[in-house]
Amino acid sequence: MADSNPADTLSIARDAGTKPRLTRAEKAEATRVRLFEAAIQIVGEQGYAGASVALITGRAKVAQGTFYNYFESRQDLLDQLLPAISEQLHEMIRAKVMTAPDDPLERERARLCGFFEFLEKSPHLFKILSEGMVQAPTGFRRHLEMQTASYRRALEYERRRGNLRIEDPNEIDVVTQMLLSTREYLSGRFCYVDGQFVRPSDFVADTYIKLLRGQIFK
Repeated sequence: MADSNPADTLSIARDAGTKPRLTRAEKAEATRVRLFEAAIQIVGEQGYAGASVALITGRAKVAQGTFYNYFESRQDLLDQLLPAISEQLHEMIRAKVMTAPDDPLERERARLCGFFEFLEKSPHLFKILSEGMVQAPTGFRRHLEMQTASYRRALEYERRRGNLRIEDPNEIDVVTQMLLSTREYLSGRFCYVDGQFVRPSDFVADTYIKLLRGQIFK
């Protein structure tokens, strides 16, 4: 009997309406993702203090003992939440910036609006961020480092293209933190009402751009 072709086997499985079997590594990654998603939901709903291993594994439909195959401890998982979310945030904002008009202020508008859009799709991020400094300091610091590095690269890109009025690296570092802080505070003020996300009006981004243009003070 001739050896079967893996591609033919997969095709037959599809035709039969069955799903191809996952490898052990794929199953493990799927379980890890479920634990992450469950932890994000529970921290978003109840805060870090309410995110017990029992609740996380129950929500993920994973045996409690299995949890420790993926994370050293409850705190280990909580410290990994923000860096994982930070990577997703970076990718989403990058995609928004890539489609923005070739103008430095339009790219900055895309970064702010991309952040708001991410919050709309990931409403639990605000609580995870607001409590993270105290409840998951390791993950919170890593998140800040990742976001700072990403924004710093964006400003360096604008500097190389002659779009910044400043050149001093120390000043660029300060501006990086100012812009990061601004979007955090704007989201807290305009993106949430009674704990529910609301899409900010266009005037929020418009006023932000006015500030960057230097059109606020006479």
